[in-house]
Amino acid sequence: MKALIKKTADLRGRRILIVLLAFFLFAAGIPTTGADALPAQEITTEMTLDQAIDYALEHNPDLQSSKFETVRREGAAKTARAALLPQIDVFGDINHAGHDHAYPPATAPQVIRFSDTIYMAGAELKVLVWDFQQTSSELAAAREHIFSSQFLQGRQKQQVAYNVASLYLKALTYDDLMEAAQSTRKSLQALMTQTRELADAGRAVPADVLKISSRLAQIESDLATLEAGRRVTINQLAADMGFEGDLPPLVYALPDKAVPIVSESVEEMIREAISNRPDLVSQQHEIRAAMAQETAAHRSQWPRIELRAGVYEYGGNEPTSSAGPQGVSPDNAADDWAVGLRVTFPFFDAGKRAGQIESAAAQAQLAKTAERKLRLNIEKEVKSALAELESAEKRVEATRQSVVQANEVLRNERLKYEAGRSVINFVLDSEAALLTNQSLLRQAQRSVSIARLILDLSLGRVHQEWKSL
Repeated sequence: MKALIKKTADLRGRRILIVLLAFFLFAAGIPTTGADALPAQEITTEMTLDQAIDYALEHNPDLQSSKFETVRREGAAKTARAALLPQIDVFGDINHAGHDHAYPPATAPQVIRFSDTIYMAGAELKVLVWDFQQTSSELAAAREHIFSSQFLQGRQKQQVAYNVASLYLKALTYDDLMEAAQSTRKSLQALMTQTRELADAGRAVPADVLKISSRLAQIESDLATLEAGRRVTINQLAADMGFEGDLPPLVYALPDKAVPIVSESVEEMIREAISNRPDLVSQQHEIRAAMAQETAAHRSQWPRIELRAGVYEYGGNEPTSSAGPQGVSPDNAADDWAVGLRVTFPFFDAGKRAGQIESAAAQAQLAKTAERKLRLNIEKEVKSALAELESAEKRVEATRQSVVQANEVLRNERLKYEAGRSVINFVLDSEAALLTNQSLLRQAQRSVSIARLILDLSLGRVHQEWKSL
């Protein structure tokens, strides 16, 4: 009976221990089962273009790196700012001399102590009084670098959103082409059944069946090529999104009505791009940073004034007084303080500052040249994007009419073939022409959306506007 009671108590103790352990794991945020730690990527729902862009803006590796670059520049600005603020150093020294006549520094002659080991501790205050704004110019340059990184990060977000949207639409273009090819395959299979029936009735030749089989084989080959291209595009999309695993099905519907081309003139668009492009604003901050750095390099040749103050404590092991053994026994420690101004004037540095000035001046010119080049590229990008959009709109209108005509031609050729007034070659050619025109229409429709993305990207518009495409 005692053994049973003891065993029951042990089980209760183990249960209590397990409950406490589970409670602590839950409080610490540690998952107790593998189901709690499932990654966010393991979703089976469909993914819209909005969700794809939002996910990429959160998980894209390049954007994460740009965030760390901004943090690094903020750290550099803190370092530059620290030089303008008071700084206090606390120190301690111990010196052991090989003779018995070491003089503790800063002591009056009447209280000089002699000891072979001397201890010193203290604190020193250093404050920058005036350096002709050299340090403040360095701080201004560091802050401009931060602003530049922030605006550049904004531009990178736009580029990431564009890349994701472009690849998303490209993947759907493959879906469109595969859908058109599958529709043609279904039509050819129906034609194959009908031709076999006509051949059995003596109204068609067996060679017609072979021709249809050859065309079906070509369709299967095209489908395999399209599937491979789609997989490559999907993999690239997942990589740009920072998505691990297989992407869920993509969902996107083409607009029912064509969105009219913007009515602004090219000059107005260029002015909008010049005022909105984050990378141009970033480069302008880089120019200011380079100019501030050049000012700091020039001011480094001027005097520097600092306020310094300190308190010190000195001590020794069994010190001997300068008055000799007959004198009063000395104390083991003595304290002191000091305060004053230090003026530093650069006299000779073997060309160090001259090199820094030349380097800073060249960096400022490089930044200005890069800004001018970027302006020219913006103008070129806007004009090219607008031309591509207009061309894509025209292609949509032209191919839409071609699809209507190809459908009518195919319908007539089938009726003629069924009536025995045409040959299978004309039907197959009409099928191929319809497939080609349907593919061109789908590509043109997607190219309009992509062209709008490119135009918005060149204008520096935010990605939220792209979600309405």
